Amino acid sequence: MVPAALCLALIQGPPPETASKIVAAHEWVARLGRDMGDSIWPGFRPDTIPVVYVVRGQGTLLLGWRGGLPEGFLPIAGVAGSGWLSSADRGAASTGTELAGRPTAQVVVIDSLGVASLVGLTTHEAFHVFEVAAKKEGRRFGRGENSFLVTSYPVFDPQNEAGMALEGRILAAAEQAEAKVRKRALARQFLAVRESRQRALGTELADFEQLTELNEGLAEYTLVRVLALAARRRDFPDRAGAVRLQSSKLTGLHKLTEDVTRSIRLRYYATGPALGLLLDALEGPAWKTQLMNQNLTVQDALADASGYRSQEFALRRQAESTFVIAKLRTAADSGVAGLRAFRRAQVDSVLAAPGVQLVVQATFNTPVVQDRPAQTLRAVVGADSTVQVTTGAAGDVRIESPLVSLRAAKADVSRDGRVLTVKIKN
Repeated sequence: MVPAALCLALIQGPPPETASKIVAAHEWVARLGRDMGDSIWPGFRPDTIPVVYVVRGQGTLLLGWRGGLPEGFLPIAGVAGSGWLSSADRGAASTGTELAGRPTAQVVVIDSLGVASLVGLTTHEAFHVFEVAAKKEGRRFGRGENSFLVTSYPVFDPQNEAGMALEGRILAAAEQAEAKVRKRALARQFLAVRESRQRALGTELADFEQLTELNEGLAEYTLVRVLALAARRRDFPDRAGAVRLQSSKLTGLHKLTEDVTRSIRLRYYATGPALGLLLDALEGPAWKTQLMNQNLTVQDALADASGYRSQEFALRRQAESTFVIAKLRTAADSGVAGLRAFRRAQVDSVLAAPGVQLVVQATFNTPVVQDRPAQTLRAVVGADSTVQVTTGAAGDVRIESPLVSLRAAKADVSRDGRVLTVKIKN
């Protein structure tokens, strides 16, 4: 039941049943985060991450906020850490974002979403916020994939498509297998198929797949994991929805390549949680910490857990002992240190040359169309009211919206109708 104060506060907002559903879902995410955060992912506390729920055509509901509310949000009596903004970006997407300079999860709410769906989606987007906070230099976890490579992916290659479909079938069989020895055997089959296919795919696109699986796949794993934990609670209000969503992931593994209208990135929303669950079965929760500490991909972690490379490891240890790897490493450290100093001097020399130094930084949270011959990127980055363009006296440009963050040290900006063009100067 929705508190009377909440109903009054949201008279101009979503229907009371929508508000009630959102608040209930967020309370469950916070509850499970407090009680079982490490059971979802080590160090992950979704109860500490604020969430904005965008109700299209109505407004934006902020929950889990600490301190004074961001500008424009009105407090809701009876709901701590909440606020309501009676406007919402029609182009908003579910993503990790920033609000008033604070990392925030953003969830787009549609009427068909039940409490279980909202719990899962909130956890997924909160995990992206966690990934960014946990990112370290030189580490894969939290880095994200190069989404520009979607346009280069060989969707017209039958051999690659058949290999991907086979991977999905193997993972589905592994999920349904009861015996651990059977799961381990299927894990090794999966890795053999995956590595063979990725050799033909090439290093750049293989890295794209593995980083997407690490980024979106693990976020989706936390969705599945939190729903499994919620479904065990007798007072969870949407246990049937939680079970249904978990089952849909298994069905999706049989259909990885069937829907040609969907982005290929969505394939890893299915393989990521399947690999995570398989690792849970083979290794227990330890694989998660090892993945972060040892800079592994999900498929690397599976290779370790399944013993897929055990013969390779044994042969390598033998070679390292025979040829005294410690001495070779000492010599390599010295050589690399000298090379690093030489290259640093080269970089300093290049950047010290007279003229304008150009730096371009861009982050997109929306589909991007890349035209390589024309050397352009195009994307719809939000409604007029959400796109802010700032130019400095030195020609530096900054563009911010919920879907893009771009900075250029030297550029021209022009607009023709709905098309905003940023042209980098030489």
